[in-house]
Amino acid sequence: MLQDILKELRQQHNVTAKAVAEAVGILPDTYRSYETGRREPNLKTLVMIADYFHVSTDYLLGRAPQTDAMALLISQTDVTLETLTKQFEALPEDGKVLMIAIIRALNETREIRYPKKKPRTVWIKQHQNKAAAGFGYDLSDKDEWYDVEVIDNPKVGEADFAVEIDGDSMEPDYHNGDLALIKLDPDVPVGEVGLFVLDGMGYIKERGKKCLISINPDYDDIELDSSARCIGLVIGTARPV
Repeated sequence: MLQDILKELRQQHNVTAKAVAEAVGILPDTYRSYETGRREPNLKTLVMIADYFHVSTDYLLGRAPQTDAMALLISQTDVTLETLTKQFEALPEDGKVLMIAIIRALNETREIRYPKKKPRTVWIKQHQNKAAAGFGYDLSDKDEWYDVEVIDNPKVGEADFAVEIDGDSMEPDYHNGDLALIKLDPDVPVGEVGLFVLDGMGYIKERGKKCLISINPDYDDIELDSSARCIGLVIGTARPV
């Protein structure tokens, strides 16, 4: 099943769900929902995930074998990783040396045939103030902005600018140091996460009916008043180069 294949691939590549989500341009919780089977990715996201792991979409859907010699060997036999390990340990020393040499040669051949893709990068403007630590976001003041190079994902092109998150009040969805992608919107709907300015301070929060909500239960919600201003919708995150 897709969820099992995604989890197995991520473990094989020794990466976190957050790292995969950032590379693909979706929220970490969204990617985790794919691994638990609560949701399924759309075609565009499926292709992005396949490219990230250097496999085909057919492989993700369980319709084709992975292009890996060891995976193919295991799939065609009843041999498990545990039994392979035991058989390797039982080999004489010269046999172990020979097997290691063969594995290295196979890996070198695979790297030549399937070289790792260098991630595509783009530039986006970032505000000098951090969310939860800034003093407003003057969109007309050029001195408050600078360009930052980030790894490209589908959401970067949709964003108007980026802002660094300061603090952990929105964990586990957003973390300290994350680069939040903002799409200008003066009225973010209730239940969505946005960038707000309240008493001159910038906040990344979930919009409530009468308050700004912190996902992390260790933080109190912030009551909205007439000074509150909505800057835009958080549509994802980006990873700086």
